[in-house]
Amino acid sequence: MLPMNFVGNPCCPLPKRSAKIFSIYKIEEFMNRFDWKINLQLWLKARRDISPELADSIIVFFGVAFEHTRCPQRAWFGIHPSRASLVVGGIYLAAIQRSGEDQGLWLLVDQQPPPIKGIEYRPVKSTQKSKYPLVWAHSISLTNLPNLLSNTILWDSFSTASEKILVSPIASDRDSLQERRNKKRLSDFWVGKSVQVKEEEQFQDAVRSALLDKPELRRKRIENARAIPNKIEVISVSFARNPDVVAEVLFLANGYCEYCKNPAPFVRRANNSPYLEVHHKKPLSEGGEDTVANAVALCPNCHRKAHYGWPRGFK
Repeated sequence: MLPMNFVGNPCCPLPKRSAKIFSIYKIEEFMNRFDWKINLQLWLKARRDISPELADSIIVFFGVAFEHTRCPQRAWFGIHPSRASLVVGGIYLAAIQRSGEDQGLWLLVDQQPPPIKGIEYRPVKSTQKSKYPLVWAHSISLTNLPNLLSNTILWDSFSTASEKILVSPIASDRDSLQERRNKKRLSDFWVGKSVQVKEEEQFQDAVRSALLDKPELRRKRIENARAIPNKIEVISVSFARNPDVVAEVLFLANGYCEYCKNPAPFVRRANNSPYLEVHHKKPLSEGGEDTVANAVALCPNCHRKAHYGWPRGFK
């Protein structure tokens, strides 16, 4: 018999008794986004039967689930005293249930998932009459997590299921209900690796474009630009760097490292320009300005030395 939370009652209701509300921490005053790791760590620490190693695996489990979810704007993550779950509409995508008949780990997957030691598969009854019938991957014991985490075929199956479930009525919009239950929309706090790579590629394109501009135009934009850049929460804190500053620093360096004074060690494949990296003397994370005065062009070796060598930093 399938758990009622998953099929019989698609809304996955909380118990009638008041649920414990977990605190939402701010990394900094300006940042008011949900820190899922801190909240999940607090939840796990309250459970004495979970070892630190198992707790780490559970955190990785949700991180991998977030990364493979194809509907981040429809998915919601939340923590209840008895479970942590990622849901879409009225159905779980991924969940850890700590007690009761639904105990264990759950993952929504596509048909014909791979055999994995310790993992059993059950049909999701609420999807059997839909266009795409799906399956639960379930294990009562959380010690089977390593077997699940290392299986890329299973996660590809989960990724497909997270898209196919959207055609099922059980995945219909219940955003107001999720908000009342203090869940957080996945797209509001998670930026996947693929998005990060795309953003970095776009930034490098912007730097190349800025290098092609006339120096006076680029410098005029720098004069009118923000000295303190906007911060972007990815998994840690990142910064919306100014491509004009990077381009100007590279232009002024004229192909030579500003620390060792040697020419750039090679040319970029993209445009045959000398390869140097722009380093902020006072790190942006410490309040440093994103300005030409606070930046230098370094060869990769000197850049690594500035970050990890002794003395610390760049003088």
